[in-house]
Amino acid sequence: MKAETGHNKNVTNFETLIIVCQGFGANYNPSNPSIMIPFLMNQHTDAKAAVQEVKVTETPFNSIEGERKTLFKPLKPTATKVINALKAAGVPATVIADAETINRKIQGKRADNTIKEVPEGEEAKDKISVSQQGFDMQIDHLEKLIELVHHEPKYAPNEEHLKVTTLTDYKIALETINTAFKTAYVPYKIALQARDVKLYSSNTGLVDNAQTVKNYVKSVFGATSPQYRQISALLFRKI
Repeated sequence: MKAETGHNKNVTNFETLIIVCQGFGANYNPSNPSIMIPFLMNQHTDAKAAVQEVKVTETPFNSIEGERKTLFKPLKPTATKVINALKAAGVPATVIADAETINRKIQGKRADNTIKEVPEGEEAKDKISVSQQGFDMQIDHLEKLIELVHHEPKYAPNEEHLKVTTLTDYKIALETINTAFKTAYVPYKIALQARDVKLYSSNTGLVDNAQTVKNYVKSVFGATSPQYRQISALLFRKI
């Protein structure tokens, strides 16, 4: 939230910068086309639209992300219950061993019971390339666990939530929400990239161009002039 406020602040400060420069009248007459008033106004419009598009695409993305987190939450305790059900059914020790190996992966633990570092990337923007692998793998591990119990004749629990059909339906639900997450992420990621280009590209982005405007005003009116003081306090930060 703080970062998003920073993006908005850059855009609103840029608008103030333009208004002040317009107030200089004919005295604001740069030879550089990239800091002429019409160009600055277009740049502000584009940057404002880019920031807004991030907000528009972020809302459905956050909704799907929350749904996915909720749906995945029962996975680990359910997997553990399946292991206990196998043990209660009196299946061979080799089957228990194989099932426990799969369960350790679902739980995110190594064979020595230490927690394996699987970054969730809650604050990272590129959730597909890093943390997404964790969700894909959890589904894969669940599928392997289902296959194992499906082929074990002694595994026939009366509890509905532990039955193979129920576990299979749950796996399908996880796959569905995971795909929905990826689908919602694409326009959000594109919007983030577009915003960063408009605001933060070297030399041509809004932030760097604002500094160019400041330098021009300083060169025309002087560093201690009232004109420069009007804009010198306007902050533009690359986020």
